[in-house]
Amino acid sequence: MDSTTAYILEPLDDTALPQLLQLDQLCFGGHWGEQSYRAELERNCSIVLGAFLGENLQPNSFSKNLVGFGILWCIEDEAHIISLAVHPDHQRRGLGKRILIELLNQARDFGCAWATLEVKASNQSAIHLYESVGFQRLGERKGYYNGEDAWVYWKKPI
Repeated sequence: MDSTTAYILEPLDDTALPQLLQLDQLCFGGHWGEQSYRAELERNCSIVLGAFLGENLQPNSFSKNLVGFGILWCIEDEAHIISLAVHPDHQRRGLGKRILIELLNQARDFGCAWATLEVKASNQSAIHLYESVGFQRLGERKGYYNGEDAWVYWKKPI
């Protein structure tokens, strides 16, 4: 990828469902189904953000190929990150961090004061990402991910 390539972040709608499902399959092995993603896209308290590949930094000059996404719930003053995925071909380029920061910015604008999430204890890449933006480990949920432990993280303030 050359220096003129950028990622465009924008809210997703139901036209993104097929690509959300493909990216879910690739990144998570098909963890969620169409109904789950559709519910997130329709839920008033959800922020669903997609990342698309842009060319030459021109307005509207991006492909409609989804290469990453993040989903966050805003409940009262808490932002709860429920999913974050980046296509393997686009990892380690700062895209996950960019999606995460934009989700948190939008949650703060929505009125959230702090954020939480769960992450597989074995997912060192994600743990490093979350800690790099100030999340701190708060606890553990035994067997949360089909028998694998999850670590609970929080960030206050956002």
